[in-house]
Amino acid sequence: MVDAEIRAITKTSLMSPGQNLRPTLAHGHVYRGVKALEADVHDHENFDRPAVILDPARIRRHVLQDITKLVRRRMPFRMHISYNENITPFLDAMEKMNETTPLDGLKWSIEHAETISPENIARVKALGGGIALDPKMALHGDGFIKTYSREKALETPRLRALVDSGIPLAMTTDAFRATTFNPWVAISWVVSGKSVSGSEVLAENNRLSRVEALHLFTRGAAWFINAEAEMGMIAPGNLADFALLDRDYFAVPEDQIKYISSVLTVMDGRVVFGAQDYSTLAPPLPDILPDWSPIKFFGSDHGER
Repeated sequence: MVDAEIRAITKTSLMSPGQNLRPTLAHGHVYRGVKALEADVHDHENFDRPAVILDPARIRRHVLQDITKLVRRRMPFRMHISYNENITPFLDAMEKMNETTPLDGLKWSIEHAETISPENIARVKALGGGIALDPKMALHGDGFIKTYSREKALETPRLRALVDSGIPLAMTTDAFRATTFNPWVAISWVVSGKSVSGSEVLAENNRLSRVEALHLFTRGAAWFINAEAEMGMIAPGNLADFALLDRDYFAVPEDQIKYISSVLTVMDGRVVFGAQDYSTLAPPLPDILPDWSPIKFFGSDHGER
């Protein structure tokens, strides 16, 4: 599988590193890395059920046979692992590979990592990797509590330890497969410690400040796509991408954070969305596809059609 992906990216694919895949935007969508994923080494997360523990020998084979090929070609990669029991043998294999095929600054990351231990956070950092979290616990924290315990949920993921470690860290949406596309639901969870049901699913000493939470979705996320020089900050030389919000994120009560939305969104210096006082600036939207999409009939998260 990895050989086929390498051939597609380096030989037959129409895209190349840095190539603009959306010509209507100057910076578009670009290829920035490989998703090093095989079904047999992906511990599908379902918090209603016990953790899927993978065969360590299979994980080791995947690293030494497949990921090594990506490292030799200096191709960034991501590995999807949720449970610490599987992160440990993965890092064992990565450290072994690094002895003969050095990562030497190549960007790589673990996605999800809900139950990663402090020891493994340090090991990822030592290997130059990052961790991209997502807010499954905001939606599925109650299921996690039933399966594992409330005590375990309050430290899942170890947000404070991750931020304090200084490791490259981002919060993502992983939508639509695993959670919501709405970043404010995630930010509400990491700040308030509450799931969408209102249950406490993060301990008070495991929550983040509003500044820290916003950083994970902006400046922190830019590292993972090698775009720190152009994304994640409103600064001279950065892309003119920003949103004007319908309320003050830093002033609203915690229980209002999840309801924040944009009234004006600008990408590449151009308005791409407008609502309320800015609705006249909004460009016409393309037809909704597929034709049977519920959004066409019921509107989006915020009710517009």
